[in-house]
Amino acid sequence: MRSVFVLLSVGLVGLAGTAAAQAPADETRLGLKAGLNLATLSGTINSSAQLFPGFTLGPMVRFRPSAQGFAVQTELQLSLQGTNEKKPIGPQGQTTVVHRRIAYLNLPVLLRQYVGRHAYLNIGPQLGILLGASDSGSKDVRKLEGGIVGGVGYEFASGWMLDARLNYGLSDINNNSDERQLRSTLGLGGLHNRVIQLSVGKLLGKR
Repeated sequence: MRSVFVLLSVGLVGLAGTAAAQAPADETRLGLKAGLNLATLSGTINSSAQLFPGFTLGPMVRFRPSAQGFAVQTELQLSLQGTNEKKPIGPQGQTTVVHRRIAYLNLPVLLRQYVGRHAYLNIGPQLGILLGASDSGSKDVRKLEGGIVGGVGYEFASGWMLDARLNYGLSDINNNSDERQLRSTLGLGGLHNRVIQLSVGKLLGKR
């Protein structure tokens, strides 16, 4: 998934730099969005991490685009993430699935470049605030997470938006001291959120 994000980031920068068409005049607008998370955790130990379907929901503010089609969008999103871990439980290949659910309040700040009148590219930082975790409790998950977000979307003249993005966690969210020590001893990396997000949004007001 890291290589996918690197390619996406390079594409965003390249397209943003060459976008010649301007976005139509518009004002700062509030909006709402909701969608599907396909989440996993990179760096699980003794298990096979599988995608977990969660959700995202919350308000957004899309600030007025410039004459060159550049804008900033901020969001306040309730986001259910985590992973389904397939773990061995017996000597004869038996396995069990452990469901790890982690709820965040995510605050992305997205730099947006419109390409033409409707398509756009997003990239920017994100702060995640832990709300709760289901598998071993919130004590084993760090309270704050830093990440980066990149993606593409399409904004209709009516204000409806289709958005696809990748949330790439940069912070090690593991707060279990014993597991952190084990990872350090074995030379393993940390535990990181990885989320593919597909959402639908609606900007309020008129263009």
